[in-house]
Order: sequence, then structure tokens, then C-alpha cells
Amino acid sequence: MSYEQMPAAPSGQQKVLEAWRKRLCGRSFITCGEIDIPAINRELAYVSVLSCEDGRFRFRLAGTGLHAVFGGEARGKTADEIEACRGGHMWGELATRALVRAIPVSGAERLMDGGIHFWLRLPMSSDGTEVDMVLCHDRYLPPEALSDPERAAQRVDLALRLDCGDFAPA
Repeated sequence: MSYEQMPAAPSGQQKVLEAWRKRLCGRSFITCGEIDIPAINRELAYVSVLSCEDGRFRFRLAGTGLHAVFGGEARGKTADEIEACRGGHMWGELATRALVRAIPVSGAERLMDGGIHFWLRLPMSSDGTEVDMVLCHDRYLPPEALSDPERAAQRVDLALRLDCGDFAPA
């Protein structure tokens, strides 16, 4: 499937981009302290922060919505150490593009299981002067996302919630 045939990204990804843009203050990046948590609170499970260390990207933060895809906690690991990230150009080449050019980069790709990975890479700085981090938003959605990405995203969100399931008395 070509990129042009991919559906529009779920609205949560647009919210992350808009929140990032509002904090630019005339720059092409934001700082860690400028992340607008209240504006993106419903998307935090799908947010990660990568730092560039010796030419490799290391996860400084990875939301709980990514644990299943990553096979557990990613914080502290490099993208190369996580099977789901290996070979994915959005975790290396395109994260580097966001970092070096200080521009947002986004896209979608079809997964082997028929699902879709919607991704967003935004330049960020740890010190306010140099772009050395990337704010990421990743939604791994099931195959039905082809027809309705918003509904597929809502179903994935509900599966993460602990307060929606049936609880048995202790």
C-alpha cells in the first residue's frame, strides 16, 4: 500500500502536533519543560521521548500504550535494542531528520499483520539551545484502522483503561 492510500492519522496525533506548535515561541523546537501535558493528556500512553547519544536514539520515556508493541518497558533502551523498532526508518532515519533539520516528520506504514503504524517525530531540546531530542507519538492500530482510524484508536484506548473492565470482588 502506498503512502497516498493511507487514511488520515487519528485526531490524537494532530493534538500532539498542535500542542507542540503552540510552544515553539519563534523557534523550530520546544524544550522538555515546555511539553503541554494537559493538552496531550489523552495521548500520553503513545508518547515517547528519544535522546540522541553517540549517534543512537535512547528512550528517555515511553508511554504504557507502547509496552505491548515494544515487549515491555522501553525507557533506557536504545531503539536498536527493541525488536519493533529495528529496521523501522521512523525510529532512525526519520527521527534523525527531525533532529538535524529541526522539522516535524510524520507518516504511516502498513505492518506485516495488516495493521497500521501512524507516527510523528518532533524536534526537542534538553537545554533550550541545541536540538538533541525527539518527541514521538506512535499509534499502532489494527487492520480496521484502514476504514476508520478514529474508531480503531478509540478501541485501543479502551483496552488500556483499567476502569472499564469488569472487576471481581477481592
